[in-house]
Amino acid sequence: IVKKSSNLKIALTYARALYESSDTSKDLDICYKSCAALKKILPSCIDDFTALNNPLWNMQKKLDIIETLGQKFDLPHNIINTLKILVQNRKIDVLPEVINQFMTLYHNAHNIAEIDVTSVVPLTKEQDSLLTRKLATIFSKDVIINYSTNPQIIGGLVIKYGTHFIDASVRSKLNALEKFMKGKQ
Repeated sequence: IVKKSSNLKIALTYARALYESSDTSKDLDICYKSCAALKKILPSCIDDFTALNNPLWNMQKKLDIIETLGQKFDLPHNIINTLKILVQNRKIDVLPEVINQFMTLYHNAHNIAEIDVTSVVPLTKEQDSLLTRKLATIFSKDVIINYSTNPQIIGGLVIKYGTHFIDASVRSKLNALEKFMKGKQ
C-alpha cells in the first residue's frame, strides 16, 4: 500500500506539471485529447514503455524512442517532454496514473464527470442520449461515458463514477433475491 500511495503522489506531481505547462502554452485541450487517446492504447503497449526503465539501455536511445513515439502518435511537445522526464527519472511505470491524474485535473477544472457504464449489449444512440442527459442532471456536470459490455450482468446497467456506484443489473437483483429467500427458509 505504501508503494501504491507513493506512486500516486509521484504521478500527481507529474500530472500537475503537465497540466500547468499545457495550460501556460495554451495546449491544454490538445494535451487532454492526446492523453485520452494514450489512455486507450496504453494497455496494449505498456510493456514497451516500461522497457524504457531498463538501466542497460543508452539514455539517448531511450529519448530518441520517445521522440519517435511522439511523432508516430502526433503527441504535443508537453507530453513528449513529460515522457522524457519520466524516462530520465526512471518513473515511466507511473505513466498510466499520470494520464489518469492529468485527466482528473482537467475534468475537475472543466466540470466534467467521466462515468463508466457496463451493460449486456451496447446501448443504442437513443439510449445513450437519454442516459447521458440523465447522468448530466444527476451529477450536475457534463459527462463523458466509457461504455463496456459484460453478459454476466444479465440485464440492466452498472454505473460507476468516483465513489458513486449504481448496480441496477439483473444479476445483482437475483443475488439479492437469493439472499432474501435463504433468510426466509
